Amino acid sequence: MYVDGTIDVDNLTRVAIDEKEFSKNRVEYGDIFFTRSSLVKEGIAHSNVNLNKADDLTFDGHLIRMRPIKEKYSPIFLYYNFGTPNTRIQFIQRGKTTTMTTIGQDDIAKVEISIPTLPEQTKIASFLTAVDEKLQALKKKKFLLVQYKKGILQQLFSQELRFKDDNGNDFPDWEEKKLGEITTITTGSSNRVDSILDGEFTFFDRSQDIRTSNRYLFDKEAIIVPGEGQEFIPKYFKGKFDLHQRTYAIFDFKDIYGKFLFYYISFNDKHLQSQAVGSTVKSLRLPMFETMLINRPCLEEQTNIAHFLSAIDDKINAVQQQIEKTEVWKKGLLQKMFV
Repeated sequence: MYVDGTIDVDNLTRVAIDEKEFSKNRVEYGDIFFTRSSLVKEGIAHSNVNLNKADDLTFDGHLIRMRPIKEKYSPIFLYYNFGTPNTRIQFIQRGKTTTMTTIGQDDIAKVEISIPTLPEQTKIASFLTAVDEKLQALKKKKFLLVQYKKGILQQLFSQELRFKDDNGNDFPDWEEKKLGEITTITTGSSNRVDSILDGEFTFFDRSQDIRTSNRYLFDKEAIIVPGEGQEFIPKYFKGKFDLHQRTYAIFDFKDIYGKFLFYYISFNDKHLQSQAVGSTVKSLRLPMFETMLINRPCLEEQTNIAHFLSAIDDKINAVQQQIEKTEVWKKGLLQKMFV
């Protein structure tokens, strides 16, 4: 199990092999492993370093092992060096492609890298390790926030957790309505070819990536749901946008707060999955949206729920931005350190 270049021993598969085979393929602290093959050229020779001192580790023929001479070379420094663009290009160029792309031990051995003295290697490795530890901490923080949000969603929409009004009293009971009774639901009229990379307006289609357009069909607060695909993940948007002909926009909210409805549909995504028809490519039909049941509290409680969940999303997005900034910073460091 590989986690950002290191090996998570606790989650490795355990196997029974004879002593001779084990001795031949025994893994030591500092061993570096390369992927031998990949469906794409860019996937070969990605490296991971073993930083665990367990004495019961072995490896199979799908990997190539390098054992650095630790008196001269830092395994962690080498791992970082093997991930730099200049070194990765050399690996990829040496790959041999038929059905899959493969690389051999001799090919890896011919790759040229620049190596400073061991003390400098150690300093570079320690610095980059600290950067990775910061990244891991941020990723863990994001993971915990996402898990917290999932738990809160469950409590809120099962009504296990309820808000009170300003006087500390309970809000009225929730009421069930069909989505078609409280919103307008329609598809767009544009095609993928109508989208461009640097248009003025946002363009939504069935994919998760968001493109742009030079025209807009709607100027609304809306929930966007793809009409085809394997997943039907909603997006919330407010403003002018263009829309694909097989993508749905839900807007003109009547007695329902738009952001609350977005979270409600997101939480009940399994309903959309269950309603989709088709075998290879699943698709949603307008009546499936119109008849979807929405259990809604009064507007004031809807607003409280939406604001509470939005605050969690803001925290998740802030951590994600920190992750992205740190990754860009790390990439710049690697380029400067391994010229």
